[in-house]
Amino acid sequence: MRRVRSGTAPHRGRALALLLAGLASVSGCTSGEPASPKPTTPPSPASSAPTRATLSPDSPEEAAKKQAVAAYQAYWAEMTKAFAVPAFEGTDLKRYAVADALANAQETITNLNNSKRTMAGKPLVSNTTVTGGELEKKTPNVSVSSCLDVSAWKIVDKKTGKPAPMPTNAARKYVITSLLERWNGSWKVLKDELHPDQPC
Repeated sequence: MRRVRSGTAPHRGRALALLLAGLASVSGCTSGEPASPKPTTPPSPASSAPTRATLSPDSPEEAAKKQAVAAYQAYWAEMTKAFAVPAFEGTDLKRYAVADALANAQETITNLNNSKRTMAGKPLVSNTTVTGGELEKKTPNVSVSSCLDVSAWKIVDKKTGKPAPMPTNAARKYVITSLLERWNGSWKVLKDELHPDQPC
């Protein structure tokens, strides 16, 4: 595995603080948008027939993007498991997190253990979208944007299971952007950037 410059290392503490500050024990929110009405008339035969485009397999570029998104989703699933212990053991987090993402996870695990706390529940990561990428480079990369909802992800006391006190004004649902690279055929998350000032 190649070495990566951790140019964002000075921001690790800030990113960790934002993440933990956002884990307030409040209920999540919904969009409240009505469901789209169903058409009252059946579609014409021409419009209902599948087109060649819908039947075509993914292009290499689209396939790579889907693989990156799948790895990103696995990264969050494994991070949730690790913070619930809290430990890397028994999880595949190191398979998906490298560089700053791995360092931030280690810092959070250490802080949770030192404070005798753990993470209960799980975050909701939705609307994950590839916003850019350089797939032709020697080391392909993509940028993704998601909506992170930490309403149901709480810091709790290991012994009592009671939630830790949290700031009442902490953001709980906001945009998060991440960078992934493909190393030896596998997508890895290098870093995350939280945007608590951008609700979603």
